Amino acid sequence: MMMQTSAVNQTSIRKRYSLSHIIDKYFLVFVSWPSMLIMLAVTAIPFIITIILSFTNYDLILEDWKFIGFNNFRELVKDPQLPKILSNTAYLVIGSTVLTTVFGLGLAVLMNSTVRGTRTIRSMYMLPIMTAPIVVAFTWRAMFNNDAGWINWILGLLHLPKPLWLGDPHLAMPAILISDMWTGVAFQAILLLAGLMSVPIELKQAATTDGATSWQVFWHVTLPHIRPVLFVAILLRLIEAFRKFEGIQILTTGGPGIASTPLNLAIYDTGLYYDRVGYAASMGVLLIVIIAISVGLLFRFSPRQELGK
Repeated sequence: MMMQTSAVNQTSIRKRYSLSHIIDKYFLVFVSWPSMLIMLAVTAIPFIITIILSFTNYDLILEDWKFIGFNNFRELVKDPQLPKILSNTAYLVIGSTVLTTVFGLGLAVLMNSTVRGTRTIRSMYMLPIMTAPIVVAFTWRAMFNNDAGWINWILGLLHLPKPLWLGDPHLAMPAILISDMWTGVAFQAILLLAGLMSVPIELKQAATTDGATSWQVFWHVTLPHIRPVLFVAILLRLIEAFRKFEGIQILTTGGPGIASTPLNLAIYDTGLYYDRVGYAASMGVLLIVIIAISVGLLFRFSPRQELGK
């Protein structure tokens, strides 16, 4: 009788263990599948619709469309404005990613130091992140104003030429990049500061004891330790630069001409202003491909250990 009871107990324990093991193994799947389905729906469905529209001549006003095959893509390849639009996109993405990361890292190092006033700097640099992009754009538009803007006012005090920032084809993109850096540098600095604060102080002290200079400590100790955070910061900034829209629309509306029109703004203008939704969709497919290649290259050339972390 006791042997039977023992066998029953062991079987019950096995069942409970097996059930517990299954729950532990698939708990995250059970919890996360609703959000995964939602994310899939809000990303996959628009992507599929964009691809379908790119093979049509859909009219937004008449709500009429006809399948035209690869005509939109053939026209896109031959579009004389495409090289300029792509160069504007590359200028904005590369310039924004590189400059905001470099200056953001420098600012993060300053905020992580023991220099007096770093707490005030930390508080001040939360302001750009908390400010709405539209407010930021209108603020910079006022500052770049030819007559009343304080940037030209300062240049006038220094007896320097007052450029037509937003109306000059050669200065429109640099002006947009400058305005973008105000928010971008702050975001990168806050993100990289978190990485710098995670570096064990013992490693720095050991390197200093061995005779390393401040630059050597940063290059050989601090930088390798924060590379995973640096990789994430670059990735997020790269994607955000491709999405840059409000600032350009408010500052220059892509002008003069198409001097400051990146690909995403060209998609907006083509689809809504010129009512060529199918052609705009083909441009959207091109943008998705460019983003995918850019992100893929970033992962490809990133050190393996960073991806593992």
